Amino acid sequence: MRYEAYSSLLDHRVRSAWLFTLYLDDLNFQAVAKKLYIYPASSNVFVQMTLAYQLQQAAREELLKHSTYIDEDDLYAEAAKAFQALSTLLGDSENFFDAAQPTLFDASVFAYTHLLLDNNLGWQNRRMSDGLRRNANLVQHRQRILDKYFSS
Repeated sequence: MRYEAYSSLLDHRVRSAWLFTLYLDDLNFQAVAKKLYIYPASSNVFVQMTLAYQLQQAAREELLKHSTYIDEDDLYAEAAKAFQALSTLLGDSENFFDAAQPTLFDASVFAYTHLLLDNNLGWQNRRMSDGLRRNANLVQHRQRILDKYFSS
């Protein structure tokens, strides 16, 4: 039950802010999403425009499933609260739920924290990553997993 509650924070609050920050924030969409998803898919400008529209529309539709309008400030505030709750859950442990090794939940958190903290992606609007950075143990969790499983 406890796992499901915290998993829900990722699946709803963090994911909603993620969808907004990557696809609907124009600065991030231009700097990050297009570089990752649009330009590699095609060099044709019409295909790129279509893909961009489809990605943004899908994000918009997903966010509007849970609200009648998209409130940027509310999305970021809810993500910051979710990061704080995850930080409290992690505490001084190396992994969530005091697991001896990282679990699927650790990987799920890492999937967001790694990308949000990756300076090489070129984030322009850093509101979501700033909310994450206020929780040093989540930043350290990301770094531990990166060092242990992804270092060269």
